[in-house]
Amino acid sequence: MKRIGWLLSLGCLAISLLATTAQCAAPPALAEADVLLQCPTLEMPQAEQALRLYEGLLSSTEVDRTMLLAKLARTAFILGDLAPKKQSEPYYRKGQLYAETLIHEAPNRTEGHYWLALNLCGQADAGGYMLGRRLLPRILEELERAVALDETYDQTGAHRVLGRIYFEAPAWPMSVGDINKSLYHLEAAVRLAPNNSTNHLFLAQTLYRLHYRSLAQQQLEQVLKSTQHAVKPQDLEEDRQEARRLLAEMRSSGSP
Repeated sequence: MKRIGWLLSLGCLAISLLATTAQCAAPPALAEADVLLQCPTLEMPQAEQALRLYEGLLSSTEVDRTMLLAKLARTAFILGDLAPKKQSEPYYRKGQLYAETLIHEAPNRTEGHYWLALNLCGQADAGGYMLGRRLLPRILEELERAVALDETYDQTGAHRVLGRIYFEAPAWPMSVGDINKSLYHLEAAVRLAPNNSTNHLFLAQTLYRLHYRSLAQQQLEQVLKSTQHAVKPQDLEEDRQEARRLLAEMRSSGSP
């Protein structure tokens, strides 16, 4: 991942100053952490500082604990995503711990099940095939639970991740891969969160595999119009770059 200079952190400071009035009702540490994660140039130092700020609020009576545990599980996942692959697993394990604590304290809240699934996905990616195969049943279980509790959470994140798992996994009997299930979940994701770039990108790739090339191209064009990202601020631009690449590839190969 391209590393940028520390001067770009000034952009985060500017956002923080602009957001102060809107967030004045929240504890300063909570507001500061939230703003750090919105930084367009988000990197490890900002995300680590956000995690420390959230952790410092765990004993506070001013902050809703359920919300805070969800933020901690999410931030740990973001750190795992930002970290080099060989260094990512401790962050995902920390995210798992916070998510499991949230499930224990509030079992009917979507956030715990969703962020547990994503942190387990991160561990599976970092740990390789055998670990991924072992974790997959629990990942699917937690994502299905998240869908049942609130399918719109995180811009239909559970539908989005389920759709991608069914797209990427080998088909039965090797694994759970199922292109029709992928299509079902990603169509739901786009329907319920039409401004999310990753929803459109993943649906386009599923449609393309099913040979619906014209429909896939329409979804790629929607990626370029989308205004919301999946997890990190830079995900939006990364999705747009991939959409442009795929559109160029389709046009050069004569796809409609």
